[in-house]
Amino acid sequence: MFKDTKALVKQIADTASEPLHTFDNTIKENPDLVIPLAVIHVVPIALMIIGTTQVILGHQKLKAEKERTKQAKLRATMPHHGPHCGRHHGPKPPMKLMAAHHELPTE
Repeated sequence: MFKDTKALVKQIADTASEPLHTFDNTIKENPDLVIPLAVIHVVPIALMIIGTTQVILGHQKLKAEKERTKQAKLRATMPHHGPHCGRHHGPKPPMKLMAAHHELPTE
């Protein structure tokens, strides 16, 4: 039984390595095929890298645009106080009190 298994494994190994030997022989006979074969294998890899890069850039642009839209919506919901918004806190005092506050004592 083990002899049959060994023979079967050897046959499978020989059959599997046969295309490799055929490829090696073809390259030895026609060395001009090396460059076209390399190009055939490099072009899909380059396209995949470019496509992946474009997908990543598109995702980043989409994320930035969503953040810009979110900020615009937030700004639209906030009340607008004018260019000096942050200087004054609370209601302004009446004019009479402001005038009395700024006068110097006369004694």
